[in-house]
Amino acid sequence: MALKESPLRAAEIAIQSIGLGYDIAIDLRLKYCKRDNNGAKSKDSCLIEIDEDKDGGRDVVLPGGVTVPNVSKSIKCDKGERMRFSSDVLSFQQVWF
Repeated sequence: MALKESPLRAAEIAIQSIGLGYDIAIDLRLKYCKRDNNGAKSKDSCLIEIDEDKDGGRDVVLPGGVTVPNVSKSIKCDKGERMRFSSDVLSFQQVWF
């Protein structure tokens, strides 16, 4: 079952989950990431070190126009590879002959 969150809240949850571990025996969803006892991200719960900015973070603009405020400068957002794989479409006769 998917969360019923706004795109902004979903992006915030995803960014806050960067660096957290999870137990693959339980679930891989972001809501099951390992956090401290209060449900917050702490230095002890992080598997990787993320530089916390003393002067605040920056705004990250995601595709679709969602802007997440106060994101650490060490977290980057990239469009990624835009490679499409395609295969030829064969007619029924070409498949069987």
